[in-house]
Amino acid sequence: MPTATTTAPKAANVLPQDLMNNMMGKIFDVITNGDGTVVPKSEDNFFAWCTPGVPFENEDFDFLSQGLTGVYKPKLVKNADGTESTEVLTDEQREAEMAKDTTKMYQQAEQFARFVDVVPDASGIDDTKVRMNVKNDEGTLSDVYEETLRFSQVANTELSAADKAKIEKFRQLLQVEREKEDLITGEMVKVMEESPLVKLYNEKMQAWIEASLEYNSARIDALTASTSRAVHNWSINANVLRAKVKFAYNDWVNNGYKNEFEGIAAKIDQMSARDLSLLKAQYKDALEKSKLTGLASGADFFYSSLAPANFAKSKGWTRFTFTNNDNSYYSKKTTQKWGASGGLSLGFFTIGGSAGGSKTEFDAKCDFSSFEMSFEICQVPIIRPWFKSNFLTSKTWRFAQGNEGFKSKFLSDGKRPPSADSMMPALPTTMIFIRNLRIKFANSSTVSHALDSKVGGGGMVGYGPFFIGGSYESGNSERSRQHHDDSQGIYVDGLQCIGFKCHLLPKSPNPDPAIKSWV
Repeated sequence: MPTATTTAPKAANVLPQDLMNNMMGKIFDVITNGDGTVVPKSEDNFFAWCTPGVPFENEDFDFLSQGLTGVYKPKLVKNADGTESTEVLTDEQREAEMAKDTTKMYQQAEQFARFVDVVPDASGIDDTKVRMNVKNDEGTLSDVYEETLRFSQVANTELSAADKAKIEKFRQLLQVEREKEDLITGEMVKVMEESPLVKLYNEKMQAWIEASLEYNSARIDALTASTSRAVHNWSINANVLRAKVKFAYNDWVNNGYKNEFEGIAAKIDQMSARDLSLLKAQYKDALEKSKLTGLASGADFFYSSLAPANFAKSKGWTRFTFTNNDNSYYSKKTTQKWGASGGLSLGFFTIGGSAGGSKTEFDAKCDFSSFEMSFEICQVPIIRPWFKSNFLTSKTWRFAQGNEGFKSKFLSDGKRPPSADSMMPALPTTMIFIRNLRIKFANSSTVSHALDSKVGGGGMVGYGPFFIGGSYESGNSERSRQHHDDSQGIYVDGLQCIGFKCHLLPKSPNPDPAIKSWV
């Protein structure tokens, strides 16, 4: 039985761009290609690579697990005798620290939401040298989606006469019709008002809400220890406040028709869900409920997240290594279509301004005869609770006829690659993160010194889709991350996003020609 060689072939004369191209081919294989156990890759997915990668700190994602509510995190302080103890703050100081942390969570959420709120340019998905380009001409992903909901029509799925009669019967239990004098004309007009059942429901519900708010207010005041009185109030009166809430709830059930009202409303909702105009209204409501306003920018953004929330601190990352042996294998592959969207700078190092200005290539005179690159890699799905892709791919909607609100009549024309005038040819669905990058050259020390001279000028250095070191912007702050080296190679600690997995939309809108009535 033949044994595999452990000696890497000499590659001193390998072209840098070929080496990087082959390494990206291996990354693409690791992430996408399936077999009998792993589901094969979808032809509707592609990868777009950042050039260079975008650094993140682990704490940049605290908002995912903590939420948007600030918490007080006690700090250790040094005492005069050299020992350490937990800092002691007044109630006001503690409240101020929590407020600062709340602000930080909102800033993290806004920064992340804007980072992933992009429409990738899929016009180059057949290119072998690719990078992440963004379509800026039509706005952000949320812009296009919001305008689509606003200017779209859905199929008029009119309910049957029997269903309409049932809904009307239920609605008559919730509202009554009466005559009212028009104060301007003096004429009697018919108006709809809440039925006695609904009025009682709302009255009893409001009493329960007030009792609940009183209870929660006292509980939160005690938990945050805003005053000594608050702590005493909760300790003494908690049982009384709890009893008030229970009494109000039981009164709501027994005398406010709570179960009857909600049962009727549920039946109406179940039957009305078959009406697509109501379904679209729910999607618009979900979008509106996800809208937040940035504290510093004052601009709206739509909350997005990643799953799982603790991915940055998880130990379950995959170790990736690329050596000269891998280069020999991948150089023989006939197809290397591993990404999308424009030209990716391969092989040489790049240097650019920290504000994302123009970048230039430079040759660090690398010796690739014993090249090796390794890192941990992780794919993390992007969660957008406000985005309903099933609506965009449905055959039951179209743009309103005669609408001039869009430059194109398609979100995507369905072609591969999509035409340049498609407003949303694709969307990012997954972020590709790596951490603890190590690069080894035969002359690693010499290469490291060359990088030091470039980073020392305040620039940002990258190598393909990898961030090597230098200054960069994060939100409104300036940060820096430096590489370090030893006899084993060049190291870049920490987390960075090297690209996105993107999904190509089919033709959209693509309405069913059998639909004749639209609303």
